[in-house]
Amino acid sequence: MKKGKTIVDILLFIVTISLFDIGLTGNLNHEILGTAIGILFTIHIVLNFKWIKQVSQNLKSVNIKTKIMYIIDIFIMLVYLGSIICGVLISNEIFNFKMSSNLFVVILHLILGRLAIIIMLIHLGLHLYRILAKIKNNKLKMVVYSIYIVLVLLITIYFLYTLTHSFQWMYVFGNME
Repeated sequence: MKKGKTIVDILLFIVTISLFDIGLTGNLNHEILGTAIGILFTIHIVLNFKWIKQVSQNLKSVNIKTKIMYIIDIFIMLVYLGSIICGVLISNEIFNFKMSSNLFVVILHLILGRLAIIIMLIHLGLHLYRILAKIKNNKLKMVVYSIYIVLVLLITIYFLYTLTHSFQWMYVFGNME
């Protein structure tokens, strides 16, 4: 069971990151990977449902770290669901609801997609202690932790930059420069 959770988590991470740039995957692959995210996300929730149920029932008595993790998990669930729903609505290849020209839904999908990645990295960071616990060498732990922090900062800065410089914003608000 633990190995299955780890595999699902790794796949969820890889697929989420790969969805960032539709130019790299193309429309059809982006939509296929987006559908895979929906499936992986559902599996992730099912595999972790015992924890979700337990914390939900005992939210008042759990420690502050668990409460923070729970709140972040609820937020990431809402962001992922919003991004998936918007993605389905603007789909041209698989679902084709003829909403791909709806600028509001497209921008919402872009914002939620990038936010999902940023929150996923925070979620991963809160669970990083489990990964680091398996590393016995303290210097190596510090290197892994430092690499994670640098990657999170770089990815977040890059996502915020691309989000604020995307063509949709330029179309809605004119040239931002």
